[in-house]
Amino acid sequence: MATPNPSLDSGDRRARTGERMLRMTFNVIGFGAFLAAPIAAVALWLLLTDPVLAREASEGPALFPIVRTLVVTVGKAIAAALAYL
Repeated sequence: MATPNPSLDSGDRRARTGERMLRMTFNVIGFGAFLAAPIAAVALWLLLTDPVLAREASEGPALFPIVRTLVVTVGKAIAAALAYL
């Protein structure tokens, strides 16, 4: 008689459908958090360092001022770190 849940000794070692769905769900959530964390950190950093630009960016659809400010600020930070060395 066949067992409804085969043991690990049998040849079928695939995860059950519910386990695969749960694993896939956690992978998608983890990947989303992995992408959202740096974006949230940069947004918070920009809000603290240049609140006027953050306000202007929230009012309009243009992202170029934000990107330009971030590149300039990160460049200044790298230059300061290299000058310190």
